[in-house]
Amino acid sequence: MSPEIPIQNFAIFASGLDHPECLAFDRDGNLWAGGEAGQVYRIDPKGQVTTVANLGGFCAGLAFSPKDELFVCNPGLGIAQVHRSGKFSVFAGSAGEHKIVCPNFGVFDAAGNYYVTDSGNWQKGNGYLLRFSPDGAGRVLAGPFGYANGLALSADERSLFMVESDADRVWRFPLRADGSVGQREIYIDGVGRFPAGLALDAVGNL
Repeated sequence: MSPEIPIQNFAIFASGLDHPECLAFDRDGNLWAGGEAGQVYRIDPKGQVTTVANLGGFCAGLAFSPKDELFVCNPGLGIAQVHRSGKFSVFAGSAGEHKIVCPNFGVFDAAGNYYVTDSGNWQKGNGYLLRFSPDGAGRVLAGPFGYANGLALSADERSLFMVESDADRVWRFPLRADGSVGQREIYIDGVGRFPAGLALDAVGNL
């Protein structure tokens, strides 16, 4: 099987990063990434890398809120909010009464609701889908799952897709107006070899 995009069509944009797990753009066109030892990197449009903060531990998913605030999933801390100055604070270590085991990936909707996966432990079936409202209140939306991982929100914000890595599948959750989820469905099964991240293209292909 040949790839749709040959490797020769790719070029290195930035180098010298320590196991960047996720990428997110800010409104100024800078690309942000996390590192294995807690680094938070800012990469300018020319590929110049600056270490803005160090949270310790491993940084997984990054996401910018509608207010251009950066949130980072860091299993050692929970979910951290990182400021441009390098200062950071813990946004959440739990969602309601649920203590977060391994925050992995988050995505914001236009209203400022923050959907986050808590992966749990590998093959322990203790992963969950969480949501934090703009006032910071957290709740469990769905679970338990296997290793809950990447998320993608449809352009109309009516569907949320979630990877369940150790089950080799992707779930689709219909989103209600109040931020809760409807009856989930398996969107695709047998993805192949540890699916992790997700993205939707302009015509809705996942």
